[in-house]
Amino acid sequence: MMLEEFIAKYGERGYLVLKAILEAARRAKKPFSLGDFNFKDVKAVLKSMGVDYNPAPLLSKLEKEYGVIETSYKSSSQRWWRIVDRRTLESIVREWEGRPEPDPEDPRLRMLRIQFYSLQPYEILDLLTRLSKRRRLNSAEKARLRRIAFEDLPLIVDFIERAQSDYPDELSQEIAVAESILDLFEELVGPASRSGERYSGGLEHPLRSREREPI
Repeated sequence: MMLEEFIAKYGERGYLVLKAILEAARRAKKPFSLGDFNFKDVKAVLKSMGVDYNPAPLLSKLEKEYGVIETSYKSSSQRWWRIVDRRTLESIVREWEGRPEPDPEDPRLRMLRIQFYSLQPYEILDLLTRLSKRRRLNSAEKARLRRIAFEDLPLIVDFIERAQSDYPDELSQEIAVAESILDLFEELVGPASRSGERYSGGLEHPLRSREREPI
C-alpha cells in the first residue's frame, strides 16, 4: 500500500500532515469548495497542533509519488486538492493512533446516519443556498425558515456534537453538510447571530454585509 510506504518513510511528520489533511478537508467542505482541502488550511491545522512546519514538500510527494491526492484547482494565490482515497487515508491515520477500525455494522453509527438523513439535510441546504442569494424574502419563506430554525436546527446541532465526538472520520461528509447549514443560516439572519449583539428590531437586523432584507 502506497500510504504505508509513506508513513514508514516519514514517520510522525508524515502522520501529522495526513491528519492535517483530513481535518482541513472536514473544515473546508462547503457547497462551493474548489476541492477537499487547500494549502492554507492544512498549514493552519498543523499550527493548531503546535507544529511549525511547511507541509508543501510532503503534499507534493503525496500527489506526485504516492497518488494519494490530486490538484483540483490552482491559481497564483491558492491551491486546492482532492483526496483520491479518503478511506485508506483515514485507515492509516487511525492505525498510527492505535484506534481500531470502525465496525460498519455499529448500530449507533447507523442510527446517527439514519437520523441525519431523515432531516432531509440536502433539501435544507439547497433552500438556504437559494434564499441566501435573494435580496428580499416573502412571508412564507420567512415562516419556513423559522420553522426549520426551531424544529430541525436543534436536531442538526445535536447530530454535529455527537458525530464529532464519536465518529468524526466516518461521518465527516455529513458533519460538513450540517456545518454548512449552520453557516448559511447565520448568513441569512445576519451579524447579530454570530456576535450575540442585541438589536431592538429582532430578526429585522439590517445586514451590513449585503443589500438584502434579513429574515
